[in-house]
Amino acid sequence: MKNTLLATTLLLTASLSAGLMAAPAEPRDGSMHQRGFERMAEELSLTDEQKAQLSQIREEERARFQTLREESKARFDAVLTAEQRQKMEQLHEQRREQMQERREGRLSRGEPCNR
Repeated sequence: MKNTLLATTLLLTASLSAGLMAAPAEPRDGSMHQRGFERMAEELSLTDEQKAQLSQIREEERARFQTLREESKARFDAVLTAEQRQKMEQLHEQRREQMQERREGRLSRGEPCNR
């Protein structure tokens, strides 16, 4: 029972943190985020100075999150066995494929990717 609970908790934690730890299968160009930023800047009537300051904050935060993802992955890898790490990577790959299929399905139907 204890082993089952531990395995279930580990699997749940791994699947929930997959977004934090897994690098994207393909590089993202950030165009969706940029368009959102531009809309926000227009709606708030931001000055060029404000846009520059907020862009700098966004870049710093992106770097911090990348570091956090890498640190989290290293901590998980230190706990898991080689077999468990391999299985977790397979689960991540399945998740990436499912997300890509959903994204492609929306695009083929003309729906936006951001819901």
